[in-house]
Amino acid sequence: MKHLMIRCALTLLAAFAFSSAWAQSPSERAIQVLDQLDAGQIEEVTATFTDEMSAGLDAATLSQLWASLPQQLGALQQRGTPQEQRQDGHDVVLVPLQYERAAANAILSFNDAGQLAGLFVQPAQPATPGAHPPPATPQPVEAEEAE
Repeated sequence: MKHLMIRCALTLLAAFAFSSAWAQSPSERAIQVLDQLDAGQIEEVTATFTDEMSAGLDAATLSQLWASLPQQLGALQQRGTPQEQRQDGHDVVLVPLQYERAAANAILSFNDAGQLAGLFVQPAQPATPGAHPPPATPQPVEAEEAE
């Protein structure tokens, strides 16, 4: 009887944990992953990887890569507002990151089960006012006179 009660309690706990993950928006999941990475909770992040992510990135490599960001860019100053979109069957979230010496974007993607299917950090593109710059006007090339 005692074992049955423990099993039921564990099942309820697992169901609650699973349902709370589903209750999170993709942006909330992305922020949680970034918080865990910043706190050094690498194992917790890799536990949410899809099989493909697990095959391509282990915890030791992720830890080294994440630790290299502040070494290269300086201390993290702030995170911007996450922007999410649905793309190729995944929830993709872009989180702007402002470091001391540079800006970057963290791009995280999650499958329908809420697993981390992609994690990418790239330099942020500088914001340009307006659309695109006007095209250059071709200038005629003049031949030099021979003496």
